Amino acid sequence: MSLTISLTVDQVEQRFLSLGILARFSPDERLKFSTTPVVKNESLVFGFPTPLDNSGLTLSNLKAIVGTNPTHQPAFFEHPWYADEAFMESPCTPGWHFVLMDVHPESIGQPINYVDRLKAKGMELPSAIEVVLMLFLHYEASKEQLLLRKHTWCSDTATLGRHVTVGAFGRNGLFVSSHPSGFASRGLGICGKISVP
Repeated sequence: MSLTISLTVDQVEQRFLSLGILARFSPDERLKFSTTPVVKNESLVFGFPTPLDNSGLTLSNLKAIVGTNPTHQPAFFEHPWYADEAFMESPCTPGWHFVLMDVHPESIGQPINYVDRLKAKGMELPSAIEVVLMLFLHYEASKEQLLLRKHTWCSDTATLGRHVTVGAFGRNGLFVSSHPSGFASRGLGICGKISVP
């Protein structure tokens, strides 16, 4: 049986405010997201809605807000490689997001195409912004740094056809990296995203 942590619209807005994110839900969205979809998975899942007002929900904006100072968590680890990458400007799609809070055990040490096996379980690759929002929204209330020693493959691509990974959210901040599709590492897996109707 799965354990799902699902945030309400009010909880998301409160945590956005604490983080300095200005995105807000409309009255119609408040009504729409007042019912949480039922999600079944054998792993711990984190669910949260995001609004149509999503222009500020990009990795570049989050990095500008929270910064790169590891003494003030949450923070990003400063990596110059991603500064001009297109995925940094991609906003989080509006709607519900349900992402595994840890990498799927069977996906650890597998290349990105392992996601094809997870599709049979109703999962797909999350976007990098979905993973970062999950990590930061959870941290804001619990101060727990998920993916402390692990990374997840993401659906975003970087230059040279590399695939974005996010993780190692520890004392140095959150790492955003990229790897070729055949790359495998013992700490790299997939925090599957569960699709909901």
